[in-house]
Amino acid sequence: MAQFRYRLQTLLGQKIQAKEDAQHALGVAQRELRASRDELEECRRVQEARAQNLRNARAERMSPRIGGSSGEMMRLRRDHIGRLQNECDEASDATRAQELSASEAEERMATARATLATRSRDVEVLEKHRSRLESRHNQEVARKEAIDQEEIANMTFLRGEA
Repeated sequence: MAQFRYRLQTLLGQKIQAKEDAQHALGVAQRELRASRDELEECRRVQEARAQNLRNARAERMSPRIGGSSGEMMRLRRDHIGRLQNECDEASDATRAQELSASEAEERMATARATLATRSRDVEVLEKHRSRLESRHNQEVARKEAIDQEEIANMTFLRGEA
């Protein structure tokens, strides 16, 4: 019986490797997205904490303190509130930058998913092609074996009569 040899096996191997590479790239993109989202959540926590510190400092500035409110003390409070405002602004900027980073990671993941889907379809098409050819080959081999068996039976029958 002749062995089936798929003439596009090299191409199928390349497509399978490309699919595995796409699976790996998707895994990397998922990890990056997860890390980016975690970092975004941390930025939001920091931003909220700094905003709360600023609100507390502003509320404290409005409340009357024991011991009076000298000009020097008011200036120190104003400077402190200014620093807190700057920290709050920086945290807000960092959060916006991280939101951008997270959306880019989401886009990379969507691209990786689409690439994996394409590579999977490519492999599936070639595997179906291979399967059909192998099936045809096996049917042809079986048909030839049946013809050979019939010929042998005919020759045996004819030899027996001669």
